[in-house]
Amino acid sequence: MGNILSLFSGTHEISSKVAEVIIAPLDDEGAIDSDLGGEKILQYWPESVDEDVSANWQERNTPGSPVPLLQWVSGSGRNFSFETVFTRDMNGEIGSDVEEDKFNVDVDAAIAWLRMLCLNDYKNVGDVKYAASAPPVLWVLFRGTAMGYNTTAAKSLGTGGSNENGIYCVMTQMSTSRKNWFQDGQQRTASVSLSFSEVIQVGQGIYPYGRTQLKSFANKYTRTPSK
Repeated sequence: MGNILSLFSGTHEISSKVAEVIIAPLDDEGAIDSDLGGEKILQYWPESVDEDVSANWQERNTPGSPVPLLQWVSGSGRNFSFETVFTRDMNGEIGSDVEEDKFNVDVDAAIAWLRMLCLNDYKNVGDVKYAASAPPVLWVLFRGTAMGYNTTAAKSLGTGGSNENGIYCVMTQMSTSRKNWFQDGQQRTASVSLSFSEVIQVGQGIYPYGRTQLKSFANKYTRTPSK
């Protein structure tokens, strides 16, 4: 069967005119890492995407005050999650018995690809053998949306082109539900729940962003009170 990761190409429908979810691992320089498969797309668009962001405000109690003062400390980061599904209608080995298309992917290979993006690795560094390296920083693009806010990183790194609004992040959790099999044991259907946390350290740089990066886009929402 060969390397299981090679059986899921994830490239059969990449198009700038179609809404797709693209996930790409980045190397130590912040470029798309072809050694880890490069850009791949999910088979289906998720039904929903949940995200949260919060700010850390610390209470400062003052004698006699009925309400404490609040001092802003930092942001708590941006987290997002969604569930994706991989399916196939036809049995057989993808690439030889069955052509990969939008209705037939190697489900086991797709799961292995996502799991790889959540795992660390080991390599020799000088005299140190099996030095642990962190899981890769990822670039996740919900094509056609405006979910990527870090224009500072995007302009500096040029990931995916100047008009793409991807999110620089790391995968923090992956839960898999294997649901159906063919008679020979090949996986037919599986759903995968993925969680991510946005990062500002990408490659060799740190790219913080704030409300200024959102202001021009946020101003497109023009609903104001009636007078």
